[in-house]
Amino acid sequence: YEIYQCDWSSDVCSSDLVVLQYAANKIVEALAKLNIPVLMQGTAMSLTDAYDQITQLGQATGQMAGAATVVTTMKTQIAKLANSVPHRATPLSVYEEIEPDLYAPTSKTFIGSIYTLLGLKNIADAADKTHSGFPQLSAEYIVAANPDLIVLADTKCCGQNAAKVKARSGWGTITAVKNGTIVAVDDDIASRWGPRIVDFVREVVSWIKKAQA
Repeated sequence: YEIYQCDWSSDVCSSDLVVLQYAANKIVEALAKLNIPVLMQGTAMSLTDAYDQITQLGQATGQMAGAATVVTTMKTQIAKLANSVPHRATPLSVYEEIEPDLYAPTSKTFIGSIYTLLGLKNIADAADKTHSGFPQLSAEYIVAANPDLIVLADTKCCGQNAAKVKARSGWGTITAVKNGTIVAVDDDIASRWGPRIVDFVREVVSWIKKAQA
């Protein structure tokens, strides 16, 4: 199969299978007229969702054995990484920044579920009054919450890094800033729910261990 994961603005496509995260511009109807199969796979909300989607994709492409291997490998590696995190009576806290305007994912999101798996307390949870999953925090809120870890998922899109965070007014009192536990990650890895999520988990686990040292 020739597969495209699409976000198109046109109604024209040529492939054996189209994988869509969401439908736009009547693309599904247009593809149906061309007799092109469509596999809808929305945003995963948990690792279970991610595993299910990989399995579905394997079924749709005749690669069930390969998909099963990918899922099993991911489960094994992530479990091993999670089990390597030392238990703490008081969990470390985390703030993930997805944009410099301080939007952050809560534990109800896919990436937030990873932090929960690793035993972290997400400071964004208490701020999500509208239950959107992505509240916009204020600098004052973040400083008061005093996270032990800051994960920057806006390094590629927005050029953020540890030095810029340290230079923010008032942020010098935050534990993560004082201890240097600011995690700069690849935006794509932090926002995708495919096999590379193992790389994200590995990176965060390494920083959790640094914070606990």
